Amino acid sequence: MSESDPVGTMAATPENETRRRSRRRKLVFTCVVAGFTLIEILAVLAILGLLMSMAVFFFGKQTERAHVTKTDSTIKILEGLITSYQGKKGGPPFDSLAKLKIRSNNDANEGAEALYAALHSKDYPEGTSIAEELLGNSDNDDTPTTYHRNGVTALLEVKDSWGNPIAYIRPESYGKQFRYVMAETDDPNDMEQAVSAQKSKVTGVWANADSYQLISAGPDQKFGTDDDVKNFK
Repeated sequence: MSESDPVGTMAATPENETRRRSRRRKLVFTCVVAGFTLIEILAVLAILGLLMSMAVFFFGKQTERAHVTKTDSTIKILEGLITSYQGKKGGPPFDSLAKLKIRSNNDANEGAEALYAALHSKDYPEGTSIAEELLGNSDNDDTPTTYHRNGVTALLEVKDSWGNPIAYIRPESYGKQFRYVMAETDDPNDMEQAVSAQKSKVTGVWANADSYQLISAGPDQKFGTDDDVKNFK
């Protein structure tokens, strides 16, 4: 058999038959190896896709936990500042701008704005200023009232790690609804939300009935859902 006779048309001698069988085995082996290589590549690609999906999922969970931890830390900072204010003023800050005699051009974010205003009031010069990176103004309002010890006219709010205002409500306002404007939300229909104090899931009565509530809308950016970050259980 010559190299130009791949199908074995030459005389069927024992030597040629042996060569023919050897070539056939090589051809079959090559096809099998090539076939398994393709399957293996597809399997590897599938596994890589699965691993990447898992990595994205776990990265998202880690990021969410980091946001929750940071927001919880911010709420604890506020609790410390409110405790200091109580020590000087005899009670926590009002959650009403009117009670602080501050005029506003809208009624949005009032509790959060009143809390910031009280903690930075010119009538409370010994108060600690809140770090700027924790502040926002999601409704972009200000006031003609000279209230701030440093001359700030914007009615700011302390924001959570998602950039949304942290609601502040005193016991006398439990049962009342506040209007909050969000800075960040996945659903445009949630840019404005009605916020009210929450009740304990255990007792069914107002949580923190003798103090105040601080509430972040949490990861889903919706107040009143199970993932809210707050100063009570």
